[in-house]
Amino acid sequence: MLVTEQDSPGIPIYGKTGMGVKQCITIDTWFTGTAGTKKDQIYFCIYLGKTNNREVTSSIAKEIAIQIITNYYTQKQ
Repeated sequence: MLVTEQDSPGIPIYGKTGMGVKQCITIDTWFTGTAGTKKDQIYFCIYLGKTNNREVTSSIAKEIAIQIITNYYTQKQ
């Protein structure tokens, strides 16, 4: 799926979210995919495991990935 973000550096980001649930509790989430151009392609996977006193969601994993990718491509320019 193409991810469209207002703050992205104009680089296409494709990814898929997911999560694991056990006994009605989210125990892990992730966002995995690819970003870039034909000449400069990167692959990524952000995984968040269960933590005490913090909520983990695939949306948070996606936000983290987009921030890392944005920083990477911004520094390359």
